[in-house]
Amino acid sequence: MERSAYVAVVGGINMDIQGRSAEPFRAGDSNPGQAFMSPGGVGRNIAENLVRLGVRTELVAVIGDDALSASLIESCGRLGIGLRGSLRLAQTACSQYLCLLDADGRLVGAVAAMDSIERLSPERLAERSGLLDGAALIVADANLPAATLAWLAERYGRPLTSGEPEPPPTGAARGRGPSGRRGPFLVLDPVSVAKASRAAPLIGRFDFAKPNRAEAETLACMAIPSRAELMRASAALRDRGLGECFISLGKEGLYYEGADAAGEPERGFVRPPVLPVANVSGAGDAAFAALVWGLLEGRPLKERAALAVAAASLAASAVSTVSPEMGTSRLLELAKGAQHE
Repeated sequence: MERSAYVAVVGGINMDIQGRSAEPFRAGDSNPGQAFMSPGGVGRNIAENLVRLGVRTELVAVIGDDALSASLIESCGRLGIGLRGSLRLAQTACSQYLCLLDADGRLVGAVAAMDSIERLSPERLAERSGLLDGAALIVADANLPAATLAWLAERYGRPLTSGEPEPPPTGAARGRGPSGRRGPFLVLDPVSVAKASRAAPLIGRFDFAKPNRAEAETLACMAIPSRAELMRASAALRDRGLGECFISLGKEGLYYEGADAAGEPERGFVRPPVLPVANVSGAGDAAFAALVWGLLEGRPLKERAALAVAAASLAASAVSTVSPEMGTSRLLELAKGAQHE
């Protein structure tokens, strides 16, 4: 990746409020435990992980003007996350994400109060097209309005499927649209089952997507009770034009499918290295960032899958949403412990 290149992340930023039970969580009851607050949001978390991996990153998000919003701005500045494309709104409260964790760090439930992101319309993105056009890669967070996802897909997406499939990603930007101009890759984080439905009609326009099993069911419109159906769902998404598919399986690892440098089909399962679990809420964001970094570095599909599960394990081992240990050396070291099937 060229030193001057940067990634544009278009998505959510919010303040995370996490509560963790001291003992196994009891639904419908008050659970003794700990609570803490930290900067979060899928887009912002991906951006922080990318910055920690040495990638210049611009976050295009919606930011309010209250005290919590000011804290988010200060945090991004300290980390080196660019905000020049973000939309600043007056008289707007900070978006918040409230989640409950069991004693072992597993997610019990969450509520996302992120109505302000609906203001990030296609018209607002068009005003920022210069920033987006110049990126090496654009991350689309499915928290975005459906119309905004469609605008990104139309302007930056893969060509609509017709005849021969487009070659696999190679780590360099490629031609886009009828003008043939060069532009960024476009990749998708489906975020949740509810949000994945927004991206389902557009899935063939993305260079890669990283759904979990439930999100993949929504995107592929089919149940995935076993590995056989998992592979069929991934193949179906690629038949619709998706460049590469990475399906997260939680502690079981990741299924990946795409093509090698010669264009031959490549797929497999990879299990993560074992680390103690403290908080799983940022694992998917870390895995996504690792996939982006690996693509920009031109690393092969199989290695990128190993990087993703290594990043997820590293994130889950930290109390904070983003591991302070995230970095290229640590990531590459952990990826050696990933087990391929």
